[in-house]
Amino acid sequence: MKVLTHETIHTSIKQLFPDTDIMSPTGYLSAVRAGVSGQTLRKIINILGEREWIAKAIGKDVSNLSKSYKLKRLSPMVSDNLIDTLRVFIQAVSIYESLDLAKEWMSSPIPALGGEIPVTLLDTHAGREIVRQALKKLEFGEFV
Repeated sequence: MKVLTHETIHTSIKQLFPDTDIMSPTGYLSAVRAGVSGQTLRKIINILGEREWIAKAIGKDVSNLSKSYKLKRLSPMVSDNLIDTLRVFIQAVSIYESLDLAKEWMSSPIPALGGEIPVTLLDTHAGREIVRQALKKLEFGEFV
């Protein structure tokens, strides 16, 4: 099994947003304002391999998600949720240096989150912020 590193993921994401660093506040805002195309949504799902998680995070039913692939631009709210969710994944991949290990953490109950599974929190801004803070603590060795 090929382990996708943070460099591979970062390069793949950079190709989707070539003129923007979505990890910077201004780049994130710029990408959200520009909107995300349905084709970019499809590519993000192909990179992450987590159709169900992404569908839930952007408020779409997984059975109808493919209809969104045909859209020229997703709504500003959906674009915002998608890019912010992607930023959380990038943060996890950077910490674990592997998409597979990041996804394992994201799908496991985390004691520091009261036993919550991080991926179940991605459907709201507040939830993503909680996951982001847990990842920051993990990065700095406050807990495992």
